[in-house]
Amino acid sequence: MVNIKKIRDALNRMVNDHYNTAEMLRFYSFPMTLPRAKVLFLHTLHFSMNRRNCWGYVQGSCPPDVKKLVWEHEKDELYCDPRFGGDHHSAALQKAMKMTGLSKDELYAAELIPGCKAAFAAWLNLAKNSSWLRAFSASTILERANNNAVVKGGGVSVRDYARFTEDVTNLLGQVAGHDVHNVADEDHSDMMEDVLDRYLKSEEDRREVLLGARDSLDFDRAYRGALAVHLERIGD
Repeated sequence: MVNIKKIRDALNRMVNDHYNTAEMLRFYSFPMTLPRAKVLFLHTLHFSMNRRNCWGYVQGSCPPDVKKLVWEHEKDELYCDPRFGGDHHSAALQKAMKMTGLSKDELYAAELIPGCKAAFAAWLNLAKNSSWLRAFSASTILERANNNAVVKGGGVSVRDYARFTEDVTNLLGQVAGHDVHNVADEDHSDMMEDVLDRYLKSEEDRREVLLGARDSLDFDRAYRGALAVHLERIGD
């Protein structure tokens, strides 16, 4: 029998260890000034779009009861999050427009850092071509990595806000729902708990969950490592 508590503990260790990798330490080693924020929020928008594509493939391949869990999650992202009355994608788009001065069409068509493009392609390939359980784990581990109740020192959203300079924070404050992910992913990562309880039955299931999580965090390291190299060159 699979020990689900051990798997939960392993996933929690993975996301905490993630923030001590070389790429993540480098990514958080400098302040996020307005010139840097313009690049960050462009790529954060495309990161969000990649998440929607990946979750779409996960939803297409998973069992019906898991499809419902995914849909409840995606309603926050694409339809309406009751925490602020809007959807997360529109908030990400508005933040990117506010930071860059670009239009929606210009943002969608913008050229991205090559390493970030490669990470997006890797996530999409995993979601399309893996077992539903591995693909589900790969997507939910990113929610867990932003869960402040799990990650010591806070997840990505909290860490980002802690290093924004005042001019960046002032611009963000003009966008409704600008900080919703500081709390939303605590609820979103709970999806994994339900699925572990229902579907982890074998050693193969355990392996799929852990491999999906590991690969996805590796892609995140590649994504943020590529961003860090580019952002450092912009300077303070």
